[in-house]
Amino acid sequence: MRKRVIAAVILAVCIATFAFAQNVNNEQKIYSIDSPVYEALTQLYISEGLALPSTTGPWSENELLLMLDRIDESSLNSVEDITYNFIYETLHMDDKAVDFGLDINLEGYYHTNTTDFTMPDDWIYTYEDRAPLLDIVLETSLSEHFYGYSSLAVTAAQYEDADNDVGPITSLYGANAFTSNVFLLNPLTDGSAGFNHLDFGMPYRAFGAFGGDGWSVQVGREQLSWGPGTSGNFVLGDHIHYHNVGRVTAYEDNFKYTFLTSFFPHPKEYYTDPASAYNYGGYVDYSTNQTTGVDGLNMFMAHRLEWRFLQQKVNLVLTEGIMYQSEDNTLDLRILSPTAIFHNYYIRSNANSILSLEVDVTPIDHLNIYSQLVVDEFALPGEPVAGESGALPTAMGYMIGAQGNYPVMDGFVYGSFEWAKTDPYLYLRDNGNYSQDAGEYGINYVVAVREYMRKGVIYDENFLGYEYGGDAIVLNGQVGYKEFGKWHATANVFYMMHGTHDMWTLWEKEDGSNGTSEQTTPTTEHVTDNNLDDDVSDRDSVETTLVIGVQGGYTIVPGFDVFAQLDFVNITNPGNVSTNADQQDIQLTVGVSYEL
Repeated sequence: MRKRVIAAVILAVCIATFAFAQNVNNEQKIYSIDSPVYEALTQLYISEGLALPSTTGPWSENELLLMLDRIDESSLNSVEDITYNFIYETLHMDDKAVDFGLDINLEGYYHTNTTDFTMPDDWIYTYEDRAPLLDIVLETSLSEHFYGYSSLAVTAAQYEDADNDVGPITSLYGANAFTSNVFLLNPLTDGSAGFNHLDFGMPYRAFGAFGGDGWSVQVGREQLSWGPGTSGNFVLGDHIHYHNVGRVTAYEDNFKYTFLTSFFPHPKEYYTDPASAYNYGGYVDYSTNQTTGVDGLNMFMAHRLEWRFLQQKVNLVLTEGIMYQSEDNTLDLRILSPTAIFHNYYIRSNANSILSLEVDVTPIDHLNIYSQLVVDEFALPGEPVAGESGALPTAMGYMIGAQGNYPVMDGFVYGSFEWAKTDPYLYLRDNGNYSQDAGEYGINYVVAVREYMRKGVIYDENFLGYEYGGDAIVLNGQVGYKEFGKWHATANVFYMMHGTHDMWTLWEKEDGSNGTSEQTTPTTEHVTDNNLDDDVSDRDSVETTLVIGVQGGYTIVPGFDVFAQLDFVNITNPGNVSTNADQQDIQLTVGVSYEL
């Protein structure tokens, strides 16, 4: 018996060793939205005079190989050839059946204003950008058709504590001049340190994927980005910490189709009765814990169609989606048709539809021009128009940008300029009755993700699409240089004028006197109530934000990188209040990373 046990153990070890040693060519590997491979493909497309590669991320390796096949290798100059080889070698790297990875990152953050810039969102180098101290990665390639990924990040939680008296608070990213991602060294507000900081909500990227030549299916937690924007995108922005997503995509040389669902907590989980918790001035309950019931259904569903034509110089993208809500967890299976026109379901009490059109064209080598239009609400023929009683506030967003590059030395000099404008009530809407009272949540494009917090759970709210929401005009300019796999440097200027409306602004149709249908961006008056601020009468001005930043990185040897980022931030009329003093901050981030 003992010999049999020993033989079985030896056999198991041999089988495991053999399985771990086997290499497969798994084209279903998923590349994230910040993948340098996709960035290199984008620069190569622009340089070669092609419309942008698919802006619907993430992407399977099979799809990225199709993108690479569109490049005529014989036409490349020396710099383009270096970039092409970087992409080719990365995509043709063999995958192990089971592969463990470990990323070690050391980052330090210093800023000068510890009074006004105390929240994670106050940093330009955001919480989503910050690398974990350790990232333990498991990848599985069971065959050439199945892929699994899980990232266990050893990092600090975004929020330390929450209190309805003051809203969410944290000491990790603002109250101290210097902090780091070595969270064991960062003191909490009560003076304690150590593993009390650890974020037990991970993993935030963990999924399974399968597919074949020309199609891919992905299910799990993942980050998403749809669109070519530099400052953000209108339907799905890359700032959401994670999505609970199911995604099906099919593609060929000139067409791509994507059907996606993403699930979020229902607003009733974090909206509260003002009789018991109206301390912070609103109805959003930041003080939650693990015993709070999880109930209700809140789902974003969309289909996205992409066409390439005119010899690959023009890309046209049409996206339609809905935000579907049900307080009693009812999911009407009839709405799950990937071919339907979601707007035409006419289920206003359960859903809010959105439509987006994107066009990009590369008229000449090295220059790409792109635009986005999003339609959340507009008047159809015969419906009341702005100023008339019963008119619904127009809710649209507009973006136009240009980006270019030119090969220099062994890399690309690149630059871009972008303008975006969003209507005051973009992404906002009532709950089906054409008006909102204080305390009522809407069926809108404001979503929450549940975040672990040292003293419970917090619901972190954000716009699903454009990070800055409605009522904003944004200008963004950028210039830089990048040699893929070696070094890069970028300078960026961001300027935003933001009106009085935010993600808690209540929505109302025009009643002939409230003027909601006639407000234009940027507003200087908040004419409705607000679910987070019980007195908006002092909002009388446009808040402006100017950010001037530089950042760069260098690869010392493959897998060993250093980087730094420096930003100057100036905000006038903070909170849209003209009597508030201007706020400035200088923010410095430095880091080093090593990949095993």
